[in-house]
Amino acid sequence: MSSSILEREYNDPIRPYSQNELHYNREKLFGGLRIGKVRANHNKCNHFYFVKENGRKEKEIKENNNEDCGNCSVCWKLNKTPRHLTEKAKNLIDDYCNMFYELPKILSYDTTDLESVFYKWLYQDN
Repeated sequence: MSSSILEREYNDPIRPYSQNELHYNREKLFGGLRIGKVRANHNKCNHFYFVKENGRKEKEIKENNNEDCGNCSVCWKLNKTPRHLTEKAKNLIDDYCNMFYELPKILSYDTTDLESVFYKWLYQDN
């Protein structure tokens, strides 16, 4: 069994997915990981991500009315990632940042899979 989601093999879709189903899966991911609607955006490293709902960072962003506050959780997580997975993590971050700079108007299996892997790595992986 893999210890990190970064070691998981990509599974091709086995059937078509409707937009409703993809949006539902995305909502389920965000709900399950307790991810809110507040986005952190760090100018120094150009990383962005939705923060945990009712978490310290969400509170800090709302209080300061500044999405670029505190340390970057992506940079922190990258520094904690085992060395043999660092390159995969960097590729994941780059792919996520390129795909989700603005939320795609039309979701696909690949975009929702990418987002799922990114947030599971960021908030769940040990």
